[in-house]
Amino acid sequence: MKTKMNPRIFLAQLAVVSIVLALSFSFGASADTTFGLSLAATGMMSIGDIEDVSDRQTHGSNIAYQIYLISIDQIDNSQMFPAPNKNREVGQIPMKNGEYMKYFVAHTIPTFVGNGEKGDITTSGTNQFVAVMGGQRDKLLSFTEDYAGGKFVILFKEIEESQWYILGSYDRPMILQTFENKHDADGRYVTFTFQRTSISQYYKYTGAIVRQPAKSNPVDATNLTVTPGQDLYSIPDCTSSSKAIVTVSGLAANDKGRYITLIGEGESYPATVAENDVFILEDGTTWTARAGSRITFRVIDTDTLVEIAGSRIQTVV
Repeated sequence: MKTKMNPRIFLAQLAVVSIVLALSFSFGASADTTFGLSLAATGMMSIGDIEDVSDRQTHGSNIAYQIYLISIDQIDNSQMFPAPNKNREVGQIPMKNGEYMKYFVAHTIPTFVGNGEKGDITTSGTNQFVAVMGGQRDKLLSFTEDYAGGKFVILFKEIEESQWYILGSYDRPMILQTFENKHDADGRYVTFTFQRTSISQYYKYTGAIVRQPAKSNPVDATNLTVTPGQDLYSIPDCTSSSKAIVTVSGLAANDKGRYITLIGEGESYPATVAENDVFILEDGTTWTARAGSRITFRVIDTDTLVEIAGSRIQTVV
């Protein structure tokens, strides 16, 4: 015997199914749309509006004469090379023991050009940095012979500014692509052209200019003692138990904006830096000065240091 379905029940069930399907489609589309909008917001919304600037900020020839050339054979590749953070800041370059950064003072204003072009598949780009060194000197001739085709990280800054910029990395360095050594009626000088393939541009360098060994903070000290002209400090192992560094001394009002980098040397009893009124740490997470660890702070005032996001390297036991 066949049972007839009540038309009202059938229509009610059909309506429920239709509503469910409609809602599913609606929510699916909404989720996709929201996700797409979220991605768009993450890109352009994070960049924000870009206004015009005055001619003071557009005139050329503004790179300072002094630059630092760091050969990648000077870099300790057993430690992680710092990656840029969201503020376009790159932390401390890990130098090998006994290796220090050497500067070159150009005879004319150095130049930087970054190019990019969309191809059939992707966008390719190049960075080019040119420095002209004056004279015909033994050091220049030896550098030319020994480092033609060499790989470098370049540090430079703008005229009358204290902020250094970094171009190149350990994995994608600037190559000494060409040199032109002139000794003729035009003059005596060497033109060095460094180049790499990359769409990445230069970043702000927040690490120390390593010209001397790191200054060792006293063993078992609970205070970080800062001295003029020294931005790199090693934190030694404690004697019998780990000590927390909770204060800082030696900073002056004109140190505002200065970068201070700590390098851990702890083994059995490493010192620590915890969040307090003096040390403002990313996410409030304590840094432990174990060997191979490092962290960089920006000086806010004579009693306040703020961790540079992304500068922290934390080794574990």
